[in-house]
Formats: sequence, structure tokens, C-alpha cells
Amino acid sequence: MKSLKLSGLRRGFTLMEMMIVIMIIGILSTFLVQSAPAWIDKANMTGSEANMKRIHATLLDYQMNHDGSWPHDQGQKFFLRPWKDGMVEKVEQQAKMYFSPSESFDDVSFLQGMEDENIGVVEYLNDWDAIGPGYTSYAGFTTGGDRAMRSRLKKNSGSTAIVSDAHMIHRTALIYMTADGATHRYLRSDIEEETGINFDDGDDIEVGPGSEIEIFQTVSND
Repeated sequence: MKSLKLSGLRRGFTLMEMMIVIMIIGILSTFLVQSAPAWIDKANMTGSEANMKRIHATLLDYQMNHDGSWPHDQGQKFFLRPWKDGMVEKVEQQAKMYFSPSESFDDVSFLQGMEDENIGVVEYLNDWDAIGPGYTSYAGFTTGGDRAMRSRLKKNSGSTAIVSDAHMIHRTALIYMTADGATHRYLRSDIEEETGINFDDGDDIEVGPGSEIEIFQTVSND
């Protein structure tokens, strides 16, 4: 039996080859570092849209049990009503649908000054009387004092926002959902062009009856 001769086989990389490999790794690393924020933002926006779809499903369940009527609450309590009425299983996994991946429960509770209270998300949402501005990541439907506004939920469901990001928490778009359950992305560039604000200067977009953008005038995070 003849044995293989190893003398002719290469036993390692040359210096030039190693330099080329290092250079390629450096280029790929730079690309990944630059692209990572955009990928993360895209994933967070997709997660926020999924949250809103889940919220819409709870509102449909509410309607089925209330002769087709939407909750009569305003703002965040509008979409939290199914939770309050026990129509949503009160566990952490369900509770987190009310908090954007870009603004978690921990972030929101910190802003609410509750970072030292060691309170869980379920207990947090169960405190109905405490719910106020900025209590969750999202804004909910509000009439703004106009009683006729509720008719838009049926007559103009595809153009009436009922849930949205409370403010500009994503890098490239503000997410909102209309009464028909469709989610939408309002691009940052379009917002800046329409309103004249500059997010790079620290500006933010407010939602609510006085919002500069019409579609966001029917939601409030109060």
C-alpha cells in the first residue's frame, strides 16, 4: 500500500493571504456595524406592527361581546379596555403587547418614575386609575371632544387612526393602525417635509387633537 506524501501539501497561509483575509473581515465588520442600527430599527417596527395587530384582535373580541361597539374610553384606555375587563389573559407575555420593542416596559416605567418600585408589567397595567400620559408606548383613539368623531370608526375605518406610536421612537418611521386593522408606516422623511421639523435637531412629533399631522389627530397617549 502506498502512503500519501504530505511534503507537497501547503501547511498554512502566506502573510499576503492572511492580510487579505484580515482586510476582508475588517470590511465586513464595518458594513455590519453601519447596517446594524437600520436592521434593528426595521425589526422593532415590525414588532410594533405585530403588537398593534394583537391589540386590534382584542378590540374585535370586545366588539363581539358589546353588540359591535368600540370601547367608549379615550386615549390609552380605549385599547386597554379589553385588558381591564379581563378579556385578555393577564400574563406578562400578553401585557407586553402594549409596549413597543423600541420603548420597552422598563423604559416606560422608568420615565414614569417607577424604577425603584420593582413593579411587574401585569400589576402596572392593572392600576387603572394610574393610567395617564405616556403610561404605555402607544396612543389610542380619542374623539377630542367631538361626539361625531366616533362615527368615523365605521364610516372611515381605513383612514381613522385608533392606535399609534406615542411619539417618534423609531429611527425611520412612526407606526400607526387604522380602525380596519391595517398598520401603516409614516416615514420620517415625509413627516419632516410635511411639518418642517428636524428630528436631527431633537424635534419630536406629537400626536393628539392638536397634532400637525391630520391622521394623528384621532389618537392620544393621555
